[in-house]
Amino acid sequence: MSDTLPPRPPLPRSSVLLLGLAALLLFSVPAVRAEGEPHPALSVLESQSAWKLLAPPRTFGPQNLYEEIDGEAELFLPYGMRRLTVAIVGDRSRPGAEARLELYRMDSPRDAFGIWSQHRYPDQETVAMHPSEVVVSDMSADLHRGDTFVRLRAKPDGDSRRLVLDLAKSVVAALHGDGAPPEEARILDRFPGREPGTILYQKRAMMGYECLAPGFEAKFACPSSSGRLALLPPTPGPDGGSRRLERLAAELPGFSAAAPGLFRASLPSGTLWLAPSGGCVAGVAGNLSRAEAEPLLSILAAASKALCAGGGGDR
Repeated sequence: MSDTLPPRPPLPRSSVLLLGLAALLLFSVPAVRAEGEPHPALSVLESQSAWKLLAPPRTFGPQNLYEEIDGEAELFLPYGMRRLTVAIVGDRSRPGAEARLELYRMDSPRDAFGIWSQHRYPDQETVAMHPSEVVVSDMSADLHRGDTFVRLRAKPDGDSRRLVLDLAKSVVAALHGDGAPPEEARILDRFPGREPGTILYQKRAMMGYECLAPGFEAKFACPSSSGRLALLPPTPGPDGGSRRLERLAAELPGFSAAAPGLFRASLPSGTLWLAPSGGCVAGVAGNLSRAEAEPLLSILAAASKALCAGGGGDR
């Protein structure tokens, strides 16, 4: 018997194409996932004696964010998510104590606050960690500082709450920038009857309508009325205010002028009353009459006078 093997028949053309495609995918996927360096806060954490990375961090951009948080990507992308860094972090002093750390670099501190506000609900516990406010539970913590939104998730055990609080404190210290909310959110926070935990910065479909976004909203409940507050920041350009009113008139149902400087629209949830205030627009929505709405709009306009006097663009 000859020791020489017969020649192998050539692969079919379809098999060659499939192998080529597989090779392309094998080498292209790591290149996409490696785009951009991990968040610099990770190196600060690693330099501390308390924490260690249990696996190499992974990064994701807008184009492949769905691979890591499928179903949530559409929430993050309108807020200008530039890069997500995911790391598993362990506590050196507590074997087995580990948490998933997600660091989202957003387009701006305002966007970081915005996505944090989407994770903030009434009746949640918050802890002040200067300069940030941290929403906590027994297994999680959410916070923002500068242009970064942070999510922490720990395995459930008797010590997970202490773990996420300790890690949140270290992450806050490792980040740069302000942790305070934008001025519009602070204005709504001071409004009489504002319901805690309801302030949102909406980049899409505020109260169900794209023409109202971007803007800030909050729920309120006073002895004589309740509903939603709205504060729309200045729009870019010298004619931004007139262009905004034109769009509101074209897209809001039943939009009409009720008086000089006062407009109304008929939303499914009730009447929306709007009053331009400098470069901003103040609004109040609910089952409110004009007599009930005008004092509330006056409070918003007075509180936002300094902010809106200069016009300008959304920051």
